[in-house]
Amino acid sequence: MTEIDFALNQTQDTEIIELVGTVLWNKASEVKDFTELSQQEQAFVYIDIFESELTNGGIYDFFYNTSGAYAHEILEAYQAIGAHESADLVNLAIKIFPELPVPKDIFTRRSFMENLDDSIASNWNTIENSFLNSKEDIVSLLIDYIKIHKSIFEY
Repeated sequence: MTEIDFALNQTQDTEIIELVGTVLWNKASEVKDFTELSQQEQAFVYIDIFESELTNGGIYDFFYNTSGAYAHEILEAYQAIGAHESADLVNLAIKIFPELPVPKDIFTRRSFMENLDDSIASNWNTIENSFLNSKEDIVSLLIDYIKIHKSIFEY
């Protein structure tokens, strides 16, 4: 039994996600970084990164921190797993960023954010609330995505 099989055999969805995350972060530590993983594995990681930022600091912190460099990849990740509502919300957050595409360089992003219009921060708060009130089941969508691409997720 592989580690992914073991993860997928868990009874609680959150356990599945945590175990798959551990497998992928371990796999990433053996290569240069997580961007060396497959596109499907990266999708999982990008969503993990965004969900963590959203929970721990919100959209402002997401763009302000290193994770903001992956804004466009996170949008693609939500699209890849079929999370259309979340993809639309990420797209809205990106569209109102002062510079498009969202700069990869953290210092460039932060310089734009230093003079951020209050309406942008307010809109990001509204988008955060939409995420928090969303009925979209990201965990189930991720698990289905992992099952479809199971051989790629093997370690």
